Amino acid sequence: KALLFLGSGSVIHSMETIVGYSPYKSQNMVLMGGLTKHVPITKTSFLLGTLSLCGIPPLACFWSKDEILNDSWLYSPIFAIIAWATAGLTAFYMFRIYLLT
Repeated sequence: KALLFLGSGSVIHSMETIVGYSPYKSQNMVLMGGLTKHVPITKTSFLLGTLSLCGIPPLACFWSKDEILNDSWLYSPIFAIIAWATAGLTAFYMFRIYLLT
């Protein structure tokens, strides 16, 4: 998550040179398209952070998320279904953020 916070700060900082100094415009997700040509290293690191948070192996969050989901199934299948749904929603909105920038 720390990599994603650093990446979002870099994106917001880069947006100020494109749209001018405006807190509303520099943090508006709709205006962030096409930053690959301005900050390609940030885009790559943001992708790695997104993949890790989504639980893609062999990245860091896969191992902890796998154990949490497995143990939640052993505790209660209802909690496991809620945890799986939450993990799916997290993957959805993280890839949405990645594709918007």
